[in-house]
Amino acid sequence: MVKSMLNVTYTWDKESISASGSKQVNLLIEWGYGAIRKRKGNLIPKAAGCDLQLQFNPENGVNLLKAEGVRLGFKQSENGDCMFVHCGDVRRGKYRQAILTFSIPAHASGRHTIGMIEWSWRKPSQEKRTLIRTDQLYIHYTHHLGLLSMPSNPKVEKYIKLNETSPIVKKALRMYEKGEPERGAFILTRQADELLICAARSEDMDYLKEAELLLSIRNKWSGSFVSFKAYSSKVFFNKEISIGDVHFTENDRLR
Repeated sequence: MVKSMLNVTYTWDKESISASGSKQVNLLIEWGYGAIRKRKGNLIPKAAGCDLQLQFNPENGVNLLKAEGVRLGFKQSENGDCMFVHCGDVRRGKYRQAILTFSIPAHASGRHTIGMIEWSWRKPSQEKRTLIRTDQLYIHYTHHLGLLSMPSNPKVEKYIKLNETSPIVKKALRMYEKGEPERGAFILTRQADELLICAARSEDMDYLKEAELLLSIRNKWSGSFVSFKAYSSKVFFNKEISIGDVHFTENDRLR
């Protein structure tokens, strides 16, 4: 096993999965270089490595279905025997996260490997890619109903839930742009309500902050798009509207 200064932690959403296999198992990966540091002013942390790449080499029957995170690229090798996830540059003291989703076939009870992860990068001043770390991934298979009924890891569950915000906001925006503000508002409100329920159950303020963000977006967009709709239908009825014809008041303008 190759180890390096790249720190990586792996956390499954479930400690055990059914021995009959699973169509969806989530793994939270956190990686970074050196001790976590707070940014001072506008200084950008120094780069430790460029174009960090994760290569997953699966056991038979195991598939990496998707990778979700900030600026991640996901592709499969030409012969399909391994999957690649491009994780961007690595900066000292800065840590990032991603969720990998697998489908895993049936296996006998016990702890078994599902594949190997190889990490590689380029030094900032070099073009050659260097293997910096390898890790075996293991998971526990069981028939024990008590173990299978255990709740999901709250840290993994939280990351998955908060990661839903961006695509939901984009979906809502499309509704507003299509002239359906009620549907857009409903999408944002429903997600905010789910986050508020999570906040009440876990007493985690991050859920509350995310819910407040969604409600703030809903209120601003609803006011702006509804004002625009009323204004355009009243003044420009049966008239083609150009961008130069539209004027918002200060209260209507998106911030």
